Amino acid sequence: PGEEVEVTGVFSHSYDYHMTQRSGFPVFATFISSNHVRKKEDASSASNLTESDRAQILELARDPKIGDRIVRSIAPSIYGHKHVKMALAMSLFGAVPKNVDDKHRIRGDVNVLLLGDPGTAML
Repeated sequence: PGEEVEVTGVFSHSYDYHMTQRSGFPVFATFISSNHVRKKEDASSASNLTESDRAQILELARDPKIGDRIVRSIAPSIYGHKHVKMALAMSLFGAVPKNVDDKHRIRGDVNVLLLGDPGTAML
């Protein structure tokens, strides 16, 4: 049901005192202030590639260290946080869905929720 979208924004939460009093355990209201929403499965971006773009992508795909190059290209001015950068790269490129014997479908989506101290948000 509905459409699958990719949302880029700021995840926030606020403590809900009244719900906490009623339920007896901490309750937080969560929301995302989005600055970009993209519909998934949108094939128009692939059709806008030029032959030069396709050749360059295929050349990069042959590089055995392309994964490391991608991770190093994310926020290169920030030292360290390789695991955070890897998670971001994985969420950007996703994964391939699998259909096992046409009986069991395994999602190819990679979901990442990045939480940490305020310095992590600067990445």
